[in-house]
Amino acid sequence: MDNIENNKLNIATKTKLGSVQLKNTASINAVDNLKITKVLTASAKVVIENITPLNAEVKFDGVVEYDLLVVLENNEIVPLTQKSNFMHNFASATITPESLIVICNNLLECNNISNGDDITYSTLINFDVYEVKTNADLTLAETPENVFTKESEVTYNSLLGKVTYEANVNFELNKDAKINKILYVSNSAHLKSVIPSTDYFVASGEVVSFIVYQGEDDLIKSCTKCTSFTEEIEFKGLTKDANIQARVTTKEATIVENLEKNVFVFDVPIKVLAQFFTKQGLNCVVDAYSLTNEVKLTTTSFQDNEFFSTHLAEENILTNFTLTDSMQPIDKILSITPINISLANQIVKDGEILLEGLATINIIYYFEDDESNNILNSIDVEVPFSLSISAPDVKESDSVTSTISLGEVNIKNKRGKELEILAEAKINYDYTRENISALTTQIALGEEKLPKDYALEVYLAKEGQSLWDIAKELNISTADLVRQNGNLTLPIKEGEKIISYNGRQETFDD
Repeated sequence: MDNIENNKLNIATKTKLGSVQLKNTASINAVDNLKITKVLTASAKVVIENITPLNAEVKFDGVVEYDLLVVLENNEIVPLTQKSNFMHNFASATITPESLIVICNNLLECNNISNGDDITYSTLINFDVYEVKTNADLTLAETPENVFTKESEVTYNSLLGKVTYEANVNFELNKDAKINKILYVSNSAHLKSVIPSTDYFVASGEVVSFIVYQGEDDLIKSCTKCTSFTEEIEFKGLTKDANIQARVTTKEATIVENLEKNVFVFDVPIKVLAQFFTKQGLNCVVDAYSLTNEVKLTTTSFQDNEFFSTHLAEENILTNFTLTDSMQPIDKILSITPINISLANQIVKDGEILLEGLATINIIYYFEDDESNNILNSIDVEVPFSLSISAPDVKESDSVTSTISLGEVNIKNKRGKELEILAEAKINYDYTRENISALTTQIALGEEKLPKDYALEVYLAKEGQSLWDIAKELNISTADLVRQNGNLTLPIKEGEKIISYNGRQETFDD
């Protein structure tokens, strides 16, 4: 058989290649030669800087930012930031230099592993590695001459591209008796919506800043500042019907004291990472015949991922926590700061996403000693959670990617030992759905057909037959069939008589 040349397609799939966990450490000895006597709070933020796909592997690197609030030997309370770099290679046979790699990180642990006078923190980070790939091997068959074809539309999802966009979110706090000195800032961010348009999209979200400060009375206090942002991000070729899967991350904030306005100015860098997908439609041959030759169709099945844009879900975490006997009782809460929230498990059901994990919240407080002195102390409270997210369009077989952050946190202190904790959880999730489709990848001509040995054929239509079905069975073009049957009604009814005049007639001798 003669093989027919093919046209290539652009079918996108998103596959989780696997996960890898890394440990990272950072050490701090002293501040301006002053010994650190107490760590009040400590948190870590993971920032991926570079992702480089190579042949059969991807290299990625970044930094872990450790933020601490400590008490020095002179009783001064100061913030500290220590950065520690990381680098890793992840191997997978499918990766090429042209691969689009998406890596989602989840900070699982941040622990103090100090020995002696050295203060050392260790983090355990989980990285989920995804590959967004274009199927370049799948091809669409071309039709040879003298072959009649029947076509049907096949839909698939195509990768338009990706973008990394950086911006700054700014806000101000008045410098007054209430807020005299900023001690510690922790930021998180989430997306509220991603709306595509022609050649750009609008990313809207919120940066949540947890701020620990001192007033003129030197008391430690805290507040939460929520700052909305809306960014128009250009991407040539984007259309209004595209689907966008995106996430947003933050970096260390810059704080400047503006003496003229008597305010603190906060500058929080954010990074939006987005991939764009669009549904394509094309006509694919589903049946074919030739008047002169046998025809063979080769149909190939393929995986097609349908991509759904990023959503926001909001849920409350409500729990009670009882201090152990070894913990000092809480007489007065001074500040509340979320340290981390991590996902340990995700279960997808039809219309529902179940998330399980652990939130860590720092509390700085006073307790009264035996001599009625207020002693400064802090604890990290670990809050396990199990959340049910309503996602009506999600199916159990879908692949869901979730990120979670904390918003407002409120704690009620009961009798110094019992805490009632209410925390807002902000969940961004997107998902892909695997579909199996098929298209004709080859049309081949076979042996020549033998000519019919009669000039006229009368055919009785069967139930449900179309004009195409009858023309193929009679081996005549649909145009000729209509021309030869002037009184033909469409749609064709069962039992209707169809006449076909063959191009060749027999000659009889006397």
